[in-house]
Amino acid sequence: MTTTATRRQTSDEKTPSTGAFTVAHSDLVDALKTLALPATGRKQLPVFSRALATVRPGQVELTTFDFDVAATVTLPATGTTTGRMLLDHPSLTKVLSAAVKGTTKAIADRLDVTVTTPDHTPVVHIGGYSLPLDDTIAVDTFPHLPLTTAPTYVAAREIFSTLVERVTPAADRGITLPILTGINTVLDKGSMTLTATDRYRLASGTIPVNGTTTEKVLIPASVLAKLLPRLTSAQVRLGVDVIAGTTWFTLADDTTTVQIRTLDGEYPTVSSILEQTPTRTVTVPRSQLLQAATRAASLTAAVTTSKNSPVTLTVTSDALTLAPATHGDPTKVTAPALQATVTGETDVWTTGANPAFLLAAIATLTADEVTLHLTDPSRPMVLTDAGDIDYRHVLMPVRLAS
Repeated sequence: MTTTATRRQTSDEKTPSTGAFTVAHSDLVDALKTLALPATGRKQLPVFSRALATVRPGQVELTTFDFDVAATVTLPATGTTTGRMLLDHPSLTKVLSAAVKGTTKAIADRLDVTVTTPDHTPVVHIGGYSLPLDDTIAVDTFPHLPLTTAPTYVAAREIFSTLVERVTPAADRGITLPILTGINTVLDKGSMTLTATDRYRLASGTIPVNGTTTEKVLIPASVLAKLLPRLTSAQVRLGVDVIAGTTWFTLADDTTTVQIRTLDGEYPTVSSILEQTPTRTVTVPRSQLLQAATRAASLTAAVTTSKNSPVTLTVTSDALTLAPATHGDPTKVTAPALQATVTGETDVWTTGANPAFLLAAIATLTADEVTLHLTDPSRPMVLTDAGDIDYRHVLMPVRLAS
């Protein structure tokens, strides 16, 4: 959805902190954890370390924003006096922790925290202590949030979180190709597909959602992976807005709203890899495959200088073997064979795989059995839960030494 950005007018006079509220200690501590990513990330401007508290009757809305990510948490509050104040996020976090030192969690959870603004200075009151926070930054210096619309897609939070956890390991962590640090997200009227790749592996999965339009965005993987677990409602709402040429992704539940600046760029086309027709499939118990991959990786690290030297996968008509790498003669290396159900071609098939990537791929699968979908040894291999291709993890082959 494309919207037009408008900015609230500000006067030349600096706005001081005003208002007051009381909230549960445990609620405020939890909210500050959610707000921590924008507040402790970029350090170019001091205001990035501040949380804007907007006090309304019966509630307080806490927000952090660093121009890339905005996080807002709404808490029930008592003793409210309407106003807006800037709270030093790191200092407030430390005060709340220090004030309950030596007490049990049960006692700490029963404490209330009151914040007032005498002389326009935020003061924290907890457990008989009163401590002022820094007040050198005026309220109106806090950046304006993007004026996104209400999210229109709805997804089950646990299902969405699980898929994000599964695809995130395949996202790039470098800075050479920024678009590969994102999760390519395609929202449709009835489904959402997430895809991540670092060029050496690829993960993609689809889950059901309720929506009304089709959108495609590239969400920073590290940001989504850190913030999504902070949401707790059974369902989450998702939205996409284009504001002044910038695309924002909104993620919200009953108490928390996160707005994420998406990445620019054209994501690589991966459909030909995901949709390749296998010439054979190999199905093995997941626990046995994980054990074999773990031992092959450990033995490789023990006998080579690089723990990522490729392990050798060999498929016969009824078995799969994972052999460790070696600096010596590879023909002298043997490994136990795993009994497997093999369909399609039955001639001997051999390729190499990065052991760390193979272990990470197996870790994202959840069924009792895993199926490897294979074509040519020089082509990518696809791993799925047996009988389920809604989630696919792809590994690029690694050339084996002659």
